[in-house]
Amino acid sequence: MRQRHLAPPVVQQTGRVDRRSSVARFTYEVPSLDSYWRAIILFGRNVASYKFALGAALLELGTGNEVVTLEDLAIPFARRVASHVREHDKQGTSGRSRFLDACRAFNRNELDEEALRATSVKLGFSNVIDAFHVVDKPMCRSGSSSTSGGLRGGIRLTDQLRTLLVDGQGDTLTEEVESRWHLVETAWELNRHCCIG
Repeated sequence: MRQRHLAPPVVQQTGRVDRRSSVARFTYEVPSLDSYWRAIILFGRNVASYKFALGAALLELGTGNEVVTLEDLAIPFARRVASHVREHDKQGTSGRSRFLDACRAFNRNELDEEALRATSVKLGFSNVIDAFHVVDKPMCRSGSSSTSGGLRGGIRLTDQLRTLLVDGQGDTLTEEVESRWHLVETAWELNRHCCIG
């Protein structure tokens, strides 16, 4: 299959990037597998940092696994959130989160790892799994997003994601997830959440 490269985003006369044109152009091109992943991380909705934690955890656990249970996913997911909460307490646009409170308690050694796992399974994945692969309203069309549909108690990973990991792109994609996460945290701290993602 011939892959086309994305054209540069349309810049309006104001000098601002026209995000809708960029996303629309992306969805009509035939991007590579890693570009689908990047679209999820770059263009997906950012109302909380959970998308980034889920993405990094899936990259960590994805090699060789067809299904990842929420119990297996919980600690890599929650540890990433807790680590970021240490540096940037604001991890979303909502005022309160019981899951973030649990991560803060874990950081203060008031909650052990098993309790963090249980809290993650109960509270940490609500909304993020169903919304993870949604880019500008529709889902990524190729199915190369990390899930091919939620599973009761777990996530079925696509062949496309596992191919990215087997091809050795996991470390690079994880670094990109972290970079985007840091950018969004900075935007939230500056109250610029409307301008990012």
